[in-house]
Amino acid sequence: MLHTDVEGHQTHPIPALSISALKELKSVTEYVGLGHTHMHYEIDNWAFNPGSIEVTNISEFRETRGVFIVDVDENNQVSARHVEDYRQRPFQRLRFDVDNYADAKAITEGILAKVKNEARPAENDQPSPIIEITLAGRLGLPNSLLEMQKIRDETQKLTGALHVRIKNHTSPVEYAVAEDVEEDASRETFERRVIEDLVVRDNRFKNRPEEMARLIIGVKRQALSDEPPEKIVDLIGISLES
Repeated sequence: MLHTDVEGHQTHPIPALSISALKELKSVTEYVGLGHTHMHYEIDNWAFNPGSIEVTNISEFRETRGVFIVDVDENNQVSARHVEDYRQRPFQRLRFDVDNYADAKAITEGILAKVKNEARPAENDQPSPIIEITLAGRLGLPNSLLEMQKIRDETQKLTGALHVRIKNHTSPVEYAVAEDVEEDASRETFERRVIEDLVVRDNRFKNRPEEMARLIIGVKRQALSDEPPEKIVDLIGISLES
């Protein structure tokens, strides 16, 4: 038995045992049982790697897994059978594109609609599934507003999954701002353009950049003037309602 990667079959970025070195064992062994690499393969009906019995990383969920039952007769003839007819936990990956969504609630609703239509639910007397949801595309709002826990909880309720994993691969809002402002522009002009460029990258306010910039600058000035918090909140409320 060998616990090693073999040349041409490795999935790890480390040196593997060469095929020529492995075959040096042929003269003194009936067969070789291999492990370590979580994929199913065999070499010359003599070296057998069954694949892991269970998934240990979701990236492996498409790999064939199981065990080899190997028989060697009196004439040293090898007969191997790969067995995979046992209950294996189902895995599923879903991808959701966040482009053109203006708020976190809409993203949550879109993801849950996809889960209802595409996710595989738990089945009676079968292992509960593990579901991975990958968020992709350009996110037009702060990451902190995403309702991650709600998405997990609702997906679990809808599917009966053992575990729900969410991977956020979205592109963040760009922060290249005020690139076209003249070098000799006043500090006030530069500040206003920076804020406008940041506002326009938020889908919630992208149609009101000048208005939002004035509000932000006004709030900053009030805060620096030690205005009461209640007065600042009133200013924000009135501006957002108008």
